[in-house]
Amino acid sequence: MKIIIPLDENNGAGSRVCEHFGSAPFFGVVQTEPAQVEIIVNPNMHHDHGQCTPADAFAETGADAVIVNGIGARAAARLQSLGIDIYMAAHAQTLAEAIERFSSGALQKVGPQTACEGHGCH
Repeated sequence: MKIIIPLDENNGAGSRVCEHFGSAPFFGVVQTEPAQVEIIVNPNMHHDHGQCTPADAFAETGADAVIVNGIGARAAARLQSLGIDIYMAAHAQTLAEAIERFSSGALQKVGPQTACEGHGCH
C-alpha cells in the first residue's frame, strides 16, 4: 500500500505533519510493503485557492491513501474520484505518528462532511 502524508519539513520519520494538504512544502510517500519512506517536494505548493493539483500526481504514482490533518472539500473530492482513500490523522504531530495510528486502525476515513470549509477550520 502506498500512503501520502503532507509534511512541513524533510526530517525523515520525525517530519511534522502539515495542517493543510495542498500547501504542504513536502509529502511523505510511504510504502508499507516493503516498508520505506521517501520525502518529495510539493511542486504545486504555491497555488491559487481551489487549484490544488497534487491529487493528479499521486494517482499516477499508484497512491492508495492520503493521511491528513486538514484537507479542503475540492481536494478531497478529487482524491476520492481517483479512488484514493483519505484518513484524518487525528492531529498526529509526525509522519511516524500518523503511520502508527493508520497501522493500528485508529484513523477515521474522510467523508464529504469531514473536509475543511476554509483555512480557519482547525
